[in-house]
Amino acid sequence: MTTVLPMALAPARRQLLHVLALVLIFGCSGDDLTGPSIADQMGGRRIAVAADNGKIAFGSERDGNHEVYVMNPDGTGETNLTNNSAIDMTPEWSPDGTRIAFASDRDGFPVLLDIFVMNADGTNPINLTNSVNTDLAPTWSPDGTKIAFHTFRDAGIGLQSEIYVMDADGSNQVNLTQNAAIDVFPRWSPDGTKIAFTRQVPFSSDAEIFVMDAATGANQTNITNNPAADGNTSWSPDGSKIAFGSSRDDTFGEVYAMNADGSGVARLTTDGGNGEPAWSPDGTKIVFTTDRDGDLQIYAMDADGSDQVALTAPPGRNALPHWGVAPGTSPTTCAEGVSAARSRIAQLLPNRPLYRLALNFLLFRMQNGAPNAERNFGLLLDFLVRNQILSAQDAAELKDLVSPC
Repeated sequence: MTTVLPMALAPARRQLLHVLALVLIFGCSGDDLTGPSIADQMGGRRIAVAADNGKIAFGSERDGNHEVYVMNPDGTGETNLTNNSAIDMTPEWSPDGTRIAFASDRDGFPVLLDIFVMNADGTNPINLTNSVNTDLAPTWSPDGTKIAFHTFRDAGIGLQSEIYVMDADGSNQVNLTQNAAIDVFPRWSPDGTKIAFTRQVPFSSDAEIFVMDAATGANQTNITNNPAADGNTSWSPDGSKIAFGSSRDDTFGEVYAMNADGSGVARLTTDGGNGEPAWSPDGTKIVFTTDRDGDLQIYAMDADGSDQVALTAPPGRNALPHWGVAPGTSPTTCAEGVSAARSRIAQLLPNRPLYRLALNFLLFRMQNGAPNAERNFGLLLDFLVRNQILSAQDAAELKDLVSPC
């Protein structure tokens, strides 16, 4: 006797067979039979996204000289971390929220700055560069193992600035840009493969945003190509967008966001005197510097430019904010990561029980040490992204949760 499947049930059966096939391919294979995942094609790096918002670090002159301060996301709890008579500026949080890199002239001649790292509470500052010239604007690699910065050490008597990269302990300092232009303010992409930076030809008002390969400095590409000044970049946590400051519509500067390839430019502020944007770790907010109150202050807004709110107030100038993650919010063991991933999958796929089954099966295998289980979990997430079942940001978050495995 032949059973005829009702037409209404046919799509559901096809979906069931499809998911079961995925479970068999991704879940039960201990061998590398499926080809490289997106993460593998990027050197095995994960995108760090959807972290809990921690404190905002920024530079301030309220005490009569440049100091590094931190504050809560709502502007409360402002605390001076450096308390030093020297210049301390351009702070950036480490990816895990436990340390801050910054520039300071405390160990050398005045205004000749080095790159330092200190604990999140300001203790144990360590000079990493010990240069005879100025080093500024440190930025961490997403895995926390390297720091890029700009330096004038190769300028001689000119204006040349280069982007260097070094290990997080200050060793192995390498020039990435090797260009006669002024290359400043590097910013590492969340996937670790690119560095965005600002390039200006000496004695020109035109500044452009470039990106290059983080490992070698190759493929330096102009992504703005605008006669105005563009710079001070910040990558969105999922790596899909770059916020930046520009004078293209207002000579006093506005904040914009664009796709990572330079397309889709959107203006986020409108009243002039705005710049130095920095994305929140969860991707929902952007902090920036503005002079709308008569002096440089730090504001926050939604990522679409709405709901702009002051975080700092006069007297004293406050600038160059960087928003860190809340330390200790990422899983530290495989069991914790798997548990968090299961909860997140239930939230992301409430109406996709078969895909939840497949993903949870892979998590079970991962926790039990099955070969290639984490890799195949990533491959299935890549499949769901390509089929628009999950967003790239949500898939990257799940990969990050299981990273301890």
